[in-house]
Amino acid sequence: MEIGRAGAERTIEHLRRRIQELEKEDADEATPVTDGGGDQIVEVNGYAYRWTGQPPLCVGDQVLLPENYVSRFKHGPGPFTGTVTGLGSTYQGELASILRRLPAGATDDD
Repeated sequence: MEIGRAGAERTIEHLRRRIQELEKEDADEATPVTDGGGDQIVEVNGYAYRWTGQPPLCVGDQVLLPENYVSRFKHGPGPFTGTVTGLGSTYQGELASILRRLPAGATDDD
């Protein structure tokens, strides 16, 4: 009985450590990336983009975005406007670059 109890305690301790490791991995993945090799990473209407200009963008800034497959159907051909909705992103794929910041009060096509 003691051997079984000791084995169960080792298993429980192993599982506790594994849970802590997984929780840390989840927290790391959920941490937004705000700098991609010197560039600012922002979300525009829920999609991640790279900003290489200065000064840094703020939530609410209007920007001009490059045409992409979906935007061509939604907005027609060519660049389109968007609003910065968040700073940083958990997205880890390739990012398109924002073309330019628009003057305050620019209209948003969304």
